[in-house]
Amino acid sequence: MIKKLFFLSILASISVTVYSQNLQSWGAYPSYSTINSISVNQDIVYSATLGGIFSVEGGEIMNRMTTLDGLYRSNPTAIIADKDRLIAGYIDGTIDVIYSETNEVERIEDIKRVSRFNSKSINAFEIYENRLYVATSFGIVVYNLQNLFVENSYLQLGAFDIGVQVNNFDIFSDTLYAATVQGVAYGSLNTNLVEKDNWTNFTEDDGLPANSIQEIQLFNENINVLVDGSIYFWDNSSWSLHPDFAANGIQSLQKSLNGEELGVATASAITIIDSDLNSETINFNLESTITDFRFEGERVFVGTTNEGLVILEDRDSEPQFYLPTGPYLNFFGRLMVDENTLIASSTSSFPSADAFAALRGYYIYKDGTWNNFNSNTDPALSNIAYVYSIGANDSSFYFGSWGDGIIRHNKSNNEVTVYDRSNSSLVGIDENQNYVVISGLDEDSQNNMWAISYWSDFPLYVQLNGTEEWIPFRGRAGADLYFNLFVDSFDQKWISLVNSDNVGQGLLIVETGDPSDPNDDSSVELTSSIANGNLPDDKINAIVQDKNGEVWIGTGRGIARFIFPELIVDGGPDERQAQWLINEDTTAASRFLLRDVNVSAMAVNDANQKWIGSVNQGIWVLNAEGSRIINRFTTENSNLISNNIEAISIDDETGEVFIATELGLISYYDIPKAPVNKMDKLKVFPNPFQYSKHNQIVVEGLSESTRIKVLGVDGIVVNELEARGGRISWDGFDYNGNRLGTGVYFLIAYEDSGRETGVGKVVIVK
Repeated sequence: MIKKLFFLSILASISVTVYSQNLQSWGAYPSYSTINSISVNQDIVYSATLGGIFSVEGGEIMNRMTTLDGLYRSNPTAIIADKDRLIAGYIDGTIDVIYSETNEVERIEDIKRVSRFNSKSINAFEIYENRLYVATSFGIVVYNLQNLFVENSYLQLGAFDIGVQVNNFDIFSDTLYAATVQGVAYGSLNTNLVEKDNWTNFTEDDGLPANSIQEIQLFNENINVLVDGSIYFWDNSSWSLHPDFAANGIQSLQKSLNGEELGVATASAITIIDSDLNSETINFNLESTITDFRFEGERVFVGTTNEGLVILEDRDSEPQFYLPTGPYLNFFGRLMVDENTLIASSTSSFPSADAFAALRGYYIYKDGTWNNFNSNTDPALSNIAYVYSIGANDSSFYFGSWGDGIIRHNKSNNEVTVYDRSNSSLVGIDENQNYVVISGLDEDSQNNMWAISYWSDFPLYVQLNGTEEWIPFRGRAGADLYFNLFVDSFDQKWISLVNSDNVGQGLLIVETGDPSDPNDDSSVELTSSIANGNLPDDKINAIVQDKNGEVWIGTGRGIARFIFPELIVDGGPDERQAQWLINEDTTAASRFLLRDVNVSAMAVNDANQKWIGSVNQGIWVLNAEGSRIINRFTTENSNLISNNIEAISIDDETGEVFIATELGLISYYDIPKAPVNKMDKLKVFPNPFQYSKHNQIVVEGLSESTRIKVLGVDGIVVNELEARGGRISWDGFDYNGNRLGTGVYFLIAYEDSGRETGVGKVVIVK
């Protein structure tokens, strides 16, 4: 099919412009604040964190590495520097060898491939006489550092069980000392340590206070061990509590890099003794806890739980803090892009107690800058833990906590207001009405903010725009509990229901009428019953509304949509029937697309495509109708850092898709983006386009719905494209799927009305 279009004046006025866009690539937003392990090589200090690795040299942060730079995972459990390379180990036994000159990564998977033991975590490294000793969850593995081949595996350390977990070790004078969960084991490297009889053991029977040993160091010819926060030493006759260190509260035990001093770290101080037992204590003014440390001479290097790396150039100097910019923690729950600003919570569903509870606040990311808000950074949040749900209206961001009420954050001045049982009408859970769990937040068309108070007699609240009061709405009778909240464009409240065991109970849609009057409401409840909603599953995890006004729900077993949501409350059974996604591939095993996927997150881009996040299965991108998978992302085929997806939100202005996973935040730069108000000169890139180098041509600067004609210089139309949103891609082929000849091609974009409004130009090289 060939069409011919005549045009004259536009040809002379168009010049070729090259636009460099990093589309369909990945970005990472790691937190480097929590340090797992430190290693020092001459003047370079390396820190392994929950978000990746960074180094400090000459008082500057010199290098950062994430999974996008080749790391196997975002949170190495142990690192060690060796001349011109850094070695990192991970929870599943994988080892990365990172070469300093090039940052190239060589991956070693011998330990990961071991099938005899379930747990294969790498807990510590030691380098001795050109060998790498690896402490694992099932024993000790020895590598030859020249060729990185396995030389030995020590699986039975004396009388201990085969495959005993080794937490830490030290090597001194050809003797290997191991801290295990069953006690201390040591043996001479001049013997065959594969043989269990060449090991000596210490356990509780020999005077140890417990069998599980966290760390071990040989100093002054004595074995020193860390056991349950205390240091004990063996003086060749018995185990005794070390008199030169605190009796409890010890976090870490280390020897100086030259072996001449021994040090211990408590939560915020380090005590060091020399061979004559002279003692020195260094106190740190920290807002967090010491996790690891190293020291040599006057220099001290300290890792913390949320302040990054701390360095003392000498022991009397002021500490220097080193922390690459990023979110406060590497934990994310909900995400929302509001006017080019990303807001996020740091707690996932049903949080459990952890060391970071008081620091699980919220993040605001705008113009490349992270602002972190939690009990450490803002006095107004000193009593807030576990920020969970998020929302926004024209003036404020809202954050719901798990037990401490609602935070309102003023956009213009960052003023924080906390609403709880003491100063508002908010009522908490039945067992403790002061414990206010806000599991859902969303605004309506009038900028009123609605909130869900989980497990409360008054589970639904509204704060009218510009007011301080929270108006309560009494819940329905029954055991079902309100959980997630979504407000559609018709101001209907879509509420997922669960029971006290977090088992899904279906979906409640409420029409609240006058938001200031709790007594004029009407509602309908839908379940998986064929006669009453036909939901794919009763557990509703995600709710979105697409560009056509349809409401889509993601459940514990698949996806469905409601084509006319405005009729769902006042309509009949037909309007309340969920429409499951029909797979356009008639040869597929299931008639329904993604029928058995446990959906955890959903988002809609500006081309009306649906991003679907899942529990442990990664991401799918569906076409606008939900009938076809157009993209698939997992850790196996992309830079996605985890297949367990917590949340997805899209910045329509840029096309950046933010993805919260259990291992942190990552993003993908998608093709679709927001349309322009008026088309003019189209951006077309790469320009020139070469089939041998490129696989797509991107056209940007389009209005909401357009058709694009592609013409040669002779005016013949070689292809036509349909576009929704401000940016699309084209493979550079003609109507029949053939490559075009080398030359200049013009792209003429029309709005639905047929008026010519946008013009672009691309050079194609065959």
